[in-house]
Amino acid sequence: MKKIATAVTVIIAAVTTLTIFSACAEKVKDTGNKIVSSARSYADSEIGFDGDLSKLSDKAISYVQGELGLNNSANQILEGTWLNEDDAADWRWTFDGSNKCILASKRDESRSEGTYSVNDSEGTVDISLNSWDATITFSYKLRSTLSDEYLTLTSETQGYSLKKHKD
Repeated sequence: MKKIATAVTVIIAAVTTLTIFSACAEKVKDTGNKIVSSARSYADSEIGFDGDLSKLSDKAISYVQGELGLNNSANQILEGTWLNEDDAADWRWTFDGSNKCILASKRDESRSEGTYSVNDSEGTVDISLNSWDATITFSYKLRSTLSDEYLTLTSETQGYSLKKHKD
């Protein structure tokens, strides 16, 4: 009889434990579903993510372009390699169309890499090179002839008259 009572007690304890765990599991499952649903709603409302991962990379690129300004479409205005108009000057500017630039000497191996950001509405470009102490804001002017493109960069302390290099 003791064995039967013990067995019944164990069975009751097991059923009670399973009932409690299954209730907890349902509660955990409900909480998890609420968290996932909230995250989906937030992602959909804040970044327009509707669950399609192929669109997510486009959204990330748009965020970088718009919010961080790292791929400012106005930067494409200066894209290309520009050489000094005056052959006595030594500089070659290269702007990649996104935000990277290089200022290099045409005569020796000196070169400085950096970043740039064009503000088209103000006609300025902020350039920061690793060899400079600070970012310099240049006014820029573009002009074209039938055969060539020209770029003038002017700041309070520096100026460049450049002609676009034809590849």
